[in-house]
Amino acid sequence: MDQASTYDLLAAGGRVWLSLPAAVLITLVTACGNSQIEWKEEVKLKSGEVVVVKRTAKSKRIGEIGGPGGWENEGMTVQIIQPIKPDNPPSWNAKFVPLVFDRDPDTKEWFVVATFYSCTSWYELGRPRLPYTEFRLTNGQWRQQPLSPDLIGREGNMVTNIRLTGEPDHTVADKEGINNDPVTLPEFKGVVNNWPSGANC
Repeated sequence: MDQASTYDLLAAGGRVWLSLPAAVLITLVTACGNSQIEWKEEVKLKSGEVVVVKRTAKSKRIGEIGGPGGWENEGMTVQIIQPIKPDNPPSWNAKFVPLVFDRDPDTKEWFVVATFYSCTSWYELGRPRLPYTEFRLTNGQWRQQPLSPDLIGREGNMVTNIRLTGEPDHTVADKEGINNDPVTLPEFKGVVNNWPSGANC
């Protein structure tokens, strides 16, 4: 599927949504109302350390029964569960999709680069040139900020094609296979430096 067709605009519940990657779309077909899933995921940090995180994803169905519909991301979380260290960050929680979870080697700050599934989220961010927002752990609090330019080009280390019917636990190795899937758009694999799809919103 080419990039233009993947980003077709969908009218749903009086709102316009950016369609999800195909791997996500094929699973969002049966459930009603709100749903939440959780899974564990190995995350390889830039330092080479591998941590295990617990992730959750909550969704809400929009649209009418028998009519046009879609899914709204109600929030995702990331929490380190292994190894247990006193300087582990608190759980990250936002209505975005985490792409990069890591620790800054210079400042030692934990950070998250996150993306989104819907045009509405892009509008709320002020329509940035690239489809990302950043969170930094400062004084024990996750604080949202624009994307740091030095993070452009970073490969993603988180699963972004979330199957809301259920997500298995993931290892570093199987995530490499997911990121090599040609169906997954580049902006869901890493922090790209060009995003022409923004014009579709």
